[in-house]
Amino acid sequence: MGEASRSFDMKNLISYSDDLIKLLKSERDSTSLSKLLEQLNILVSQTDGDFKCVQSSILDYQNKLDLCNQKIDAAKSEVAADSELDMLQKELEEELERERLLRDELR
Repeated sequence: MGEASRSFDMKNLISYSDDLIKLLKSERDSTSLSKLLEQLNILVSQTDGDFKCVQSSILDYQNKLDLCNQKIDAAKSEVAADSELDMLQKELEEELERERLLRDELR
């Protein structure tokens, strides 16, 4: 009867050990998960900050591009106005030349 009781105690002891191992494992897992969750929250916070910074930079560059496009349009209109002035100046010179020729003929 001693061996049967000893065998029974060993089975209980093994069962208890298995339960204890599962418990300890689950506590380690929960600790690990908690640490991972903290790290995840830190990472999310950092990426949100980086995203806001990048988004702000994109808006700044978009504003700079818009300003450059406005300057380009203004320069194009000045060039068009300058070429129109050049054309009018040339027409005026041609008219003055014709007038001079007509005066010379009249003399």
